[in-house]
Amino acid sequence: MSRLLVASSLALALLLTLSGCKSDPAKPEHWEKTLGKARRAQDKVRVIDALRDSSHLNESFLPLLHARLKEESKSEVKAAVARALGDVKSPASVGPLSDAVDLGVTDSAANLMNKALAQALGQLGDPKATPVLIKLLKARDNYTRVEAMQALGQLRAPEAVEPLIQVATDESVEPFLNKKAIEALGRIGDARAVPSLVRMLTKERQGTSFYTESSFSLFQVGQPAADALLSALEGKDTELSGWMKRNNINPASYSFKAAQVLGQLRERRAEGALLQQLAFKHEDPRIQAIVRTRAADALARMRSAAAVKPLAALAAEPDAGVRQAYTYALTLLGGREALPALEKAANQGHWYARQSALEALTMLGDAREQPALEKLMAAEPKRTAAECEELGGEGCGDPAALAKQRVEELAKHGKRLEAAQACGADAGCWAKKLEDADKGVVERAALEVGRGRSAAHVGALLARMTEKNANARQALIIGVEWLVEDTKEAATQARSALPALEKQLGEEKGSTEFSLVNEDLRRLVARLQRQKT
Repeated sequence: MSRLLVASSLALALLLTLSGCKSDPAKPEHWEKTLGKARRAQDKVRVIDALRDSSHLNESFLPLLHARLKEESKSEVKAAVARALGDVKSPASVGPLSDAVDLGVTDSAANLMNKALAQALGQLGDPKATPVLIKLLKARDNYTRVEAMQALGQLRAPEAVEPLIQVATDESVEPFLNKKAIEALGRIGDARAVPSLVRMLTKERQGTSFYTESSFSLFQVGQPAADALLSALEGKDTELSGWMKRNNINPASYSFKAAQVLGQLRERRAEGALLQQLAFKHEDPRIQAIVRTRAADALARMRSAAAVKPLAALAAEPDAGVRQAYTYALTLLGGREALPALEKAANQGHWYARQSALEALTMLGDAREQPALEKLMAAEPKRTAAECEELGGEGCGDPAALAKQRVEELAKHGKRLEAAQACGADAGCWAKKLEDADKGVVERAALEVGRGRSAAHVGALLARMTEKNANARQALIIGVEWLVEDTKEAATQARSALPALEKQLGEEKGSTEFSLVNEDLRRLVARLQRQKT
């Protein structure tokens, strides 16, 4: 620590100590005197920060803080006062905070001040702050603009929709500003944003995709978004078709991107078009695969019984990744209808393709599938040897050891069949299996509890939502979603867990480990928030 900083800290401590001898620190007068003795801007900031850290800050301090915000000339002091006012969260501070905004200055301290003012205005939660926050969208500092966008989203200000659309679609700004504007539009949930959000699904700029933000914002908007996406999926939106042609957007982009969001929205009107997409053909096999697999996922999420037969016919797909998408969709759809096709697929293809079919087989089967599993285990050494001879690859230096490892992995899947034999259709039994040490059993148990339509067990699913295994966590989320959709009582119980779920998302934000599965968790939270309002 530098001598200058030590001296400054000692001076501040002395100021606070001397003031404490003469006045009550719970009273504004104490802090007013202390501020009066602080000469340098950095000392004033420390006094205000000390007030924020104390347990005394409340609305009785507003006259002092409002006066300081008006009188202070230093931007860094104004920023500290704004942060304190944000802590108090009084609507009475809207005017003083708004008056302090200065878009004419360009130095870094002033930029930080405007950013703090925008953040504080958002924390107040008062719609009267909307006009100045819209004004801050034109600030020169990008981070100030971001704070303004976030605040407008929190306020769900309908007046901000058009200005935010302008930022969201502005190709002259940094892509992260586009993303933040898209997120704010989702929070507001106004139907006017839907056409722009639909276009941003396929927009890319400077190597940046806006799909994640746009798809989630469309999910937040809800029914108006479903109407527009259904029209896009069916090719009935002539205006969108013209825009795609002018911008060289492949029409197949909306075949799978619209499908995915419609599945997340559980839009049953899309079922017919999605079933047709399972047979989609394209000269590029990658495009064909992504359209089909996204349709499979969407149909599974909306629990389409009509999708089981065509998906079962696709279960023997040679490509392991594509097969996994089909077999997982069948896992979500449930029932025994697809088991013969899955057993056949588990005997075809290379290891990873066979494995995905076997996983689905043990996620749906019971003791009746145990003989099939045993046959697969017995045949695996020969299959592994042949595969190593044909393709080589990791582990093929010792085919026998690799085969043994695979047989042991196959055997683990049998635990799901044992659990199914024990529980059958008893949701209470499956709820107890959520505590099982085997994550494969937990994954199946979560889906079985979700299918059980019993609100009594939604708490057991929610209690495990911090599960570290991504597959098990996704099953837990889906199980909760099904119960929330099926019973009002489960929805009520799940809404009481919102604070914990929101906290979890905040704590895990930026975690690559849970980035994909937490997209589903975000949607669950958004669904519950929508029901709450």
